[in-house]
Amino acid sequence: MEFICHTTYDQKALTAMARAIRKTVRARKSRRTRLYAWVIIGLLLLSVWLSWGNIWKTAAICAVIAALLLIFWKEDAINGFVAKHSSLPGTGAADTEFYPDYFLVKTAAAESRWQYDRIFALAETDGHFLFVMGKNHAMALEKAGLEGGSSADFSRFIEEKSGRSIRDIRR
Repeated sequence: MEFICHTTYDQKALTAMARAIRKTVRARKSRRTRLYAWVIIGLLLLSVWLSWGNIWKTAAICAVIAALLLIFWKEDAINGFVAKHSSLPGTGAADTEFYPDYFLVKTAAAESRWQYDRIFALAETDGHFLFVMGKNHAMALEKAGLEGGSSADFSRFIEEKSGRSIRDIRR
């Protein structure tokens, strides 16, 4: 069975890719960073309590706390935004063809051939399959753009070829 997929790398796809990397190959580092950030927020809350009489200091500390919470909430979207603005021209869409021994990714900028054993982790959201190719690289495949079989057929195919199981990261 041959699968073909067209993917547009919009903000939704890039956010899903950032989430897949964070929840798979960067999971330990992400947990440690979040723990440190919560400790900092706790210390900042203590500082608010100690500086309650000084309105400017209290306001500045509250602004820092709000910024940290916003970054927690939108971390993957921010990473996707940065990735979009640092990507090469011609890489906004890709056509991927799957063969028994490899898969071929074609963009306007380049064509690359990948072996299935180069996939570090597999993930899935409601709209995408995600291939984590390294600590800083991932590839998204839109489920709506998949041809050659159903999503369940593709799941079985890619798990068999890569030797990895798909992790559900829908939140």
